[in-house]
Amino acid sequence: MGEHKKEVCVLAAAGMLGSSFDKVGFYHALEQNPDVIGCDSGTSDSGPFYPGAGKPRMNRRAAKRDLELMITEGVKRGIPVLIGSAGTAGADPNVDWLVEIAREIAAEQKLHFKLAEIKTELTHDQLQHYMEEGRLHPLEGAPEFTDRDLDSLARCISVIGAEPFIKALEDGAQVVIAGRSTDTSIFAAVPTMYGLGNGFAWHAAKVLECGTLATVFEKYHGSMLAWIREDSASIEPGHPEMTASPVSIVSHTLYENTNPFRLPEPGIVLETEDASYEQETERRVKITGTKLTKAPYTIKLEGVKFEGYRRVAVAGVSDPLILKQFDSWLQTCERDARNKIRAGMGLEPEEYRLRHLVYGNPKDPDTECVGIVFDIIARSPEEADGVISNVWHTALHVPIRDWEGAQSQAAFPFSPPTLMTQENGATYSFCLNHVIEVDDPLETCRFTYYDL
Repeated sequence: MGEHKKEVCVLAAAGMLGSSFDKVGFYHALEQNPDVIGCDSGTSDSGPFYPGAGKPRMNRRAAKRDLELMITEGVKRGIPVLIGSAGTAGADPNVDWLVEIAREIAAEQKLHFKLAEIKTELTHDQLQHYMEEGRLHPLEGAPEFTDRDLDSLARCISVIGAEPFIKALEDGAQVVIAGRSTDTSIFAAVPTMYGLGNGFAWHAAKVLECGTLATVFEKYHGSMLAWIREDSASIEPGHPEMTASPVSIVSHTLYENTNPFRLPEPGIVLETEDASYEQETERRVKITGTKLTKAPYTIKLEGVKFEGYRRVAVAGVSDPLILKQFDSWLQTCERDARNKIRAGMGLEPEEYRLRHLVYGNPKDPDTECVGIVFDIIARSPEEADGVISNVWHTALHVPIRDWEGAQSQAAFPFSPPTLMTQENGATYSFCLNHVIEVDDPLETCRFTYYDL
């Protein structure tokens, strides 16, 4: 598979596995005989819960539907299928989840293929090794990471580049399910393997990563195609009713980047300042002028720590007497709730976290209703339940000026008023936004192969 090609066609099935991509655009794209079918399956946009808990964000049935279409057509047509950032977070349990789905598809559809599993989590010992050798560096805005932080680390995941995908394909894999990956590496891997790992491959990959998000108008969510050459790349949507324009393509360099002209990837920097975008056909855009420069090979790390158990109560306030003294009312709610929590539960303020979020402007004379979110984090589910119950109940009956006697001051749209996230409200925070210097792009990977 390592021979050079003059042109490589890359198909991105969608911007996210499990988003239920459009079948018409997908099958229309397959008529172009792509050299690879790829799809991103994860993101850090959804926050630290998914890597912390090792849970997927996308629905299993929806993810299976999308993956089944990709694998079935890929195996039938002899096209490799690449999935990166498996199960949202790309942690080991997320990879296991998606590999299980792939095995299920193979059994149900009576398909036979070689499956590569790439796990990218680091152990505490591995991370400590990089720290001791001075090879761990914070990205802009990230604090230093110390041995004390290491003790509280729940999970650390490395974000791999294109090389692990290439290794899996060269080892004969027809389907690759990888842990956390740069979005672009999924789509740049096959062009690189065929000798076209140039700026156009990575520029096109940057556009392909989100599927049809880079079209003029995303009438149907789904497939995008790119043709990579030595001197250019061309991009068009799979669906025949959709179009790409120079503006829709160039605007995607602004997406999730601090600098649209310098886009770093492992070992390289994509430079788009001199890139030109031309309307090649009614539906297709041609890119020229993109450059690629070499850089030290670093791999990004994403790490999370456990914070406690979250509870949330949502309320609405429309009483005009409260709205005109809203700030003092809210301060009194918090003060009285903390006093009750101390007296009844024996908890001091530093033993839990309490904050409020206000939606609407109570000082605006035209405001008729303000929304409040009370958000707490405690050390155990039982403490979390007790704290939030004190908070929302206090908000019902805090005394106010200009009124005598009993009153109910906040309306709660749910019963019970307390809400929680998954895993009994288990809450995590990001604590690693760093890179490590590596000697080998594969050194954070663990490969397993299955003959299905």
